[in-house]
Amino acid sequence: MPDLAPADRFMRGVARLILKVFFREVEVVGAELIPRDHPLVLVANHVNGLIDPLLLLGPLPVLPRFLGKSTLWKILPLRPFLDLAGAIPVYRRQDNDAGISDTSRNIDRNTETFDRSHELLAKGGALALFPEGTSHSDPSLKPLKTGAARIVLEAEQKVPGLGVRIVPVGLLFDAKQAFRSRVLVQVGEPIDPAPEIDLAARDPVAAFRALTVRIDAGLKDVTLNYDTWEDARLAARAADLYRHQHPEAPGRGRLSESVAVRRTFLDGYRDLRDRHPERTAAVVEAVREYDALLHAFDLRDDQVGAAYRLPPAVRFVVRSLVRMLIHLPVAIVGAILTWPIYRLVGAIVKRVNNDPDQTATFKVIGSFFLFPLTWIAEGVLAGHYLKDWIGVVLTMTAPFTAYGALLFNDQRAAFWRESRAYLLLRTRRRLAAELKEKRENVLRQVEDLARLWEGV
Repeated sequence: MPDLAPADRFMRGVARLILKVFFREVEVVGAELIPRDHPLVLVANHVNGLIDPLLLLGPLPVLPRFLGKSTLWKILPLRPFLDLAGAIPVYRRQDNDAGISDTSRNIDRNTETFDRSHELLAKGGALALFPEGTSHSDPSLKPLKTGAARIVLEAEQKVPGLGVRIVPVGLLFDAKQAFRSRVLVQVGEPIDPAPEIDLAARDPVAAFRALTVRIDAGLKDVTLNYDTWEDARLAARAADLYRHQHPEAPGRGRLSESVAVRRTFLDGYRDLRDRHPERTAAVVEAVREYDALLHAFDLRDDQVGAAYRLPPAVRFVVRSLVRMLIHLPVAIVGAILTWPIYRLVGAIVKRVNNDPDQTATFKVIGSFFLFPLTWIAEGVLAGHYLKDWIGVVLTMTAPFTAYGALLFNDQRAAFWRESRAYLLLRTRRRLAAELKEKRENVLRQVEDLARLWEGV
C-alpha cells in the first residue's frame, strides 16, 4: 500500500482501535484477492450500522472512500470524521426533510456525488458502498440498488479502458450487538464488468441491471442468506455438530471455518428440502429439539461432545489462572476507573435506541467520546484532591488499565463458561448421558442427510 496521508493514517488507526476494543476477534479471509493495480469498488452487505464501514476501513489492504447517506452529516460528532475519511454524501428521497419540492435539488446533488465517485476511480482510487441502501437485521440480503453498477459503468464510459474491478465483501457477525464478539470479513472474487461495458453502449439501463445481478451473486457467495432466523440457528447447530463430531476439548474454532460449513449445509438443506421433504423435516426437528436442550442448560454443542481429557483440562485451568493473575492488578484499576461509565453508556443506549441495527453504533459513538472525557475528569479530580502528577499519570494510563480490565474480563468469562459446563456435566451424570445420547442420535441423522446430498 502506498504511503498514506496523515488524515488517512489517523482514520485507519481510529478504525482499528475501535475494532480491537469492540470485537474479541476480527478475522479476514481472502484479502489477497483484492486487485492492487485496478480502480476498485468495494460492495458489502450492511447489517450493523456504522460498524460496517470500520470493517472495510481498518483490516483490509486498501483505503476506500465511502458513499454515505447525507443524514450522517447531521450527527455533529460524526461530521469531522466523515470529512477526514473523504466520505461522499448520497441524498436519498426518504431523507428529504423539505418535502417533495426538493426532489430536483437532491437529483442535482447526487449528480455531484456520481461525478466525485467517477473522479476517484479515474485516479485509481477505491470506493466503498453498501448496495442494499440501508442497514438491516434481515436474515438475507435485501434487493440491491443499481447505484454501484451505474457508478462503475459511467466511469468506464468517461474513461475508456479504466479497468474498474468490483470486489464483494461479506461481513458476518457472531453476535452483532454483543460487545467482545467475533466478526468475519470475507473477500470474494473480483468482478470484471467487461460484458456490461459493451452492453452499456447499446442499452445503459439493461447494463445497470445485468451488472447489479452479478454483484448480487458475488455478495451471496460471501454471505449467508437464510429464509428465517430459525433456519440460521438450526443450520449453525447442524454445521457445528458435523464440524466437531468428537472433540477432545471444548472449542468453537475459527469463524471462517464455521461459516464455510454453514454455507455448504445451507445449500444441501435447500436441495434436500425439495427432493426429500419428509426426511429433511425429520432431521430439522431433531436438530431443533437438541438445540432447545442446549439453550435450556446454557451449554454449547462442543462442550457436550468434548472428551475432557485430563491433561488438556489441567492446561486450560493453569493457563487461565496465570493469565488472570497477570492482568488482575491492572484490571482492578481499570474497572474502578471505567466500569461506571461503561454501565452508563449501556443504559443510555438501551433507553434511547429502538433500532437493533444501530445498537453497536450507539455503543461505539458513546464510548468513543464519553470514555476519554471521564478519564480526564477523573484525572482532574485526582490532581485536585491528591497531587497534580497523580492526576496526569491517572489520565495517561487510564486507557491501558481499561484495556487490561477488558482482557481480564474476557478470560474470566471464558474460564467461568468452561468451568461451569465441566462441573455441570460431571456432577449431573444422568443429564450428561442423555445429552450425549441425544447428540449422537442427531449427529447420525445429520451425517446420513449429508451423505444423501453428496450422493454417497
